[in-house]
Amino acid sequence: MKKLFFIVSLLTFLFNSSCKPDDPYDGDCFIPSPSVNITINMDLPSYFNLQNIGEYLEVNQGNRGIYIIHNYDDVFYAIERTCPHQSEKECAQVIYDETNLQLVCGQQNDNVFEPCCGSIYGLNSLYLSGPARCNLKTYRLSRQGNTLYISN
Repeated sequence: MKKLFFIVSLLTFLFNSSCKPDDPYDGDCFIPSPSVNITINMDLPSYFNLQNIGEYLEVNQGNRGIYIIHNYDDVFYAIERTCPHQSEKECAQVIYDETNLQLVCGQQNDNVFEPCCGSIYGLNSLYLSGPARCNLKTYRLSRQGNTLYISN
């Protein structure tokens, strides 16, 4: 009986470990990682607003852009704008929804929001709802005084 239990347990483990749809390199969660190296001096006029809680900045680096968000928890986040659900689609991009204070999957065309998969994320990159199964990709961010360093 113990041998049967061991064999069933081993087969279950092998089956579950060989089928990983959430594998970050082979599933819906895969987002390409181009090199990112950004320095932002918040003392400069163009970045001064980032010192205020609730402000954000869009940077044209990463895969489809990066949001740098000074969240309401007084923490800075650097979040990839590519939605992890079917990330190969052209519309798989997240947009900052200022009304609801969340990130939503879709595109802005001529001031009209066009949803893509409908996934919704918090301003800290965490998945909230929709067909996506994982959080948004984040980049390493450190702060020294009023200077932010973002990299991967």
